[in-house]
Amino acid sequence: MDLPCLIWQRRVEEKWNQLPPSAKTSFSSLTEVDDIFTSVQSRIDCDDVAFLPSVSKDCELRKDSVRAGRLREQGNASFRARDFSTAALYYSQALCGAALGSDQIALCYANRSAALFHLHLHQECLEDIRRALDHNYPTHLQQKLLERRQQCLIRLRQLATEKGGSKDSKENRAGTTLEDEWTGALPRLSPRVLFRFSPEKGRHLVARERISAGEVVLEERAFGSVLIPGTAFGPGAGKCAGTELQERAFGTEDLHCHHCLYQTRNPVPCPGCSYARYCGEACQQEAWEGHHRWECSVAAELQAMGILAHLAVRMAFRAGFEAAQQVRGHLVGPATSGLEMPNKTGGCVTMEGSDGREQISSQGSAARNENPVHCCSTILDPPLDGSYLCVHHLLPHVSGQAPSLRFLCAVTAAVLCQRLRRTGSLPLSWRREAHASDGHSSRDENEDWSPELSMLGAVILRHILQLRCNTQAVTILRDSGVTKSAVSSVHEVRIATAVFPTLSLLNHSCTPNTSLAFGKGVRHDRAATGTRPNSVPGVVTVTVRATQTAGPGQELLHCYGPHCSRMPVKERQKLLLDQYFFLCQCEACSQDLASKGEGQRTATASGLQCTRCQSPLQCSEQGYLCSGPNCGHPMSHAELNHRLQELQELLDKATKLIQNDCPDKAAIHLQAAFDRAEHFLLETHPLLGQLADMAARAQAAMGDWRQAAVHLSRSVDAIRCQYGEDSAELGQQLFKLVQLHFNGGEARKALPLIPKAMHLLSLHFGPCCEEMEELRAMEDCLQRAL
Repeated sequence: MDLPCLIWQRRVEEKWNQLPPSAKTSFSSLTEVDDIFTSVQSRIDCDDVAFLPSVSKDCELRKDSVRAGRLREQGNASFRARDFSTAALYYSQALCGAALGSDQIALCYANRSAALFHLHLHQECLEDIRRALDHNYPTHLQQKLLERRQQCLIRLRQLATEKGGSKDSKENRAGTTLEDEWTGALPRLSPRVLFRFSPEKGRHLVARERISAGEVVLEERAFGSVLIPGTAFGPGAGKCAGTELQERAFGTEDLHCHHCLYQTRNPVPCPGCSYARYCGEACQQEAWEGHHRWECSVAAELQAMGILAHLAVRMAFRAGFEAAQQVRGHLVGPATSGLEMPNKTGGCVTMEGSDGREQISSQGSAARNENPVHCCSTILDPPLDGSYLCVHHLLPHVSGQAPSLRFLCAVTAAVLCQRLRRTGSLPLSWRREAHASDGHSSRDENEDWSPELSMLGAVILRHILQLRCNTQAVTILRDSGVTKSAVSSVHEVRIATAVFPTLSLLNHSCTPNTSLAFGKGVRHDRAATGTRPNSVPGVVTVTVRATQTAGPGQELLHCYGPHCSRMPVKERQKLLLDQYFFLCQCEACSQDLASKGEGQRTATASGLQCTRCQSPLQCSEQGYLCSGPNCGHPMSHAELNHRLQELQELLDKATKLIQNDCPDKAAIHLQAAFDRAEHFLLETHPLLGQLADMAARAQAAMGDWRQAAVHLSRSVDAIRCQYGEDSAELGQQLFKLVQLHFNGGEARKALPLIPKAMHLLSLHFGPCCEEMEELRAMEDCLQRAL
């Protein structure tokens, strides 16, 4: 996904293997990005460029009216079955496939408006009605459309009247936020946060003064982002290859705007390809002007080349020739050893150059942000303005990456440049004629590499290498897809990869003291225009909040992925070393290693108990041993894995039964799993928590809210033990438990849980997230009922 497809990797691997040993040695010794790119320019040929479209043949993104008609018919079938959500998704796919000017466009908009009306999405329905009429919807069919429009307007007026003057703005309820304190463009760093630099940690952020838990410390727009296709969900998701998956499953690209990443139920398609879609005309136009007008004709090739190459191209397009040339002017010459850098006391410390040979850091600063050299002002006053200079200062970490991987990235960048040139997909700022002097161009039409194209290739290569350890996964909480259950089961899904230069200043910890929330950077524009969010263009933003109180001088830390609650210490350290080139020695890793060094580690935290006396088990390399003073019963790793596998199989069967609307049969499998689990699992074991969560969904699907709440309470204990008392996961689980008590009419059980749930959700997602709004509404209703 991040790297190019396997077919392209194998082709480049063949080129690498064909190099003579001396050429490999020479290439491996190169540490400057420009030199690396120059070395591969002569090694690509016309065949490589011509091969690129064949690599992307499985990513056909051209318009296809025949397929569009078929998809619309599938939408009609779902509509007749009253599956309006699926119908709307099919109509959206049909819209994307319909050729510009086709009659299918107006019909699809009209059909989708009907599905949205039944989903009570009246504003979205009105938008699709407008679009259908704008695309010449047949006159003899317009009466039904106009009646639907009138019904939507009536319903929206009723909703506005019901809310009346009692509605408080989110901002008034939210308290102090970044928007209250500051004005101006993103990124915005809290005045309570201080930038620091040290040879050991590199550039990093610390608290200037006390920062309270839940306080926003940073808000930043992405410099660039690319949506990740796939992650199938909905009908057909999970089917094997060769079945109806392609026709029936939907992916991330079907549900999110490809520009701002907002979830949308009525996307607007790109007029040129069948892939890109947007939450509204504003995002569509902004994406077209910013990058898609050049990407559209080669969108399939960019997908085949992987997320990192695609994002690198997009970043280079956004930067433009002049900005790239300007930041390159800030750089010193070839890196040398023994460069001097000012320290925080005003003296100088000796550091190695920017060729990636810095010593391994314990927290990741050397991997994620470049050690600026010969430039005191950059260290003492780093660029935090969202400009291209911020991005350029991120370290490519050349020598940390294998020579064969550098070769793959360089060849990929070079072939993409030639493909863009030959298809006429280069922005004007990267074409030679835009920079020719004396009013004429000196370009030779047969010239493969103009200076501008060579610079573009080097810039793309630098970004590909940077992105290996400087990207941020944009994640959302998505329902698992079990649509028949009234209890949602959400899990975190990566929907995009983005670059946030200021966020990259935060070092890593396996137990971070900050939390990330992603949104759409439109708030200032929205306030100015008074329009609804979907009509305003914007890119994805990240909001960083402190999850713990930080005292003056305490460093702000962010988790790069491997978290101590989800992964053993050795696995965490290996992943961080492989991708980010540092050996993690954070507090969590040090504690885990120290506890193992003592010989044995109790498994109470992982929820294992003796099958004979129910005492906690102790873990060693040989297996597990009962900690009871008069027992000592052993259990092998193989026996434990077998028992866990049996439970997992029962859980999987129950999940499928709930998906097929058979919660009663699912409950039988789950009870069998509980009977087996109680012999060797404590209530805090993660798998027992999953079983309890699924049992709650089965009971809720059968309408037994109170029994569902009993099961979900058991899963809360497991969540609390696994993720912690102040975790976002616990907040989500408590939110679900409140919902069950509310549905079951148990006000006295629901109300005490609401403050804790609100505290955790506000801590991680802010006071205006959707769950907070629902909790407030339930609290008001329950208090009136008492």
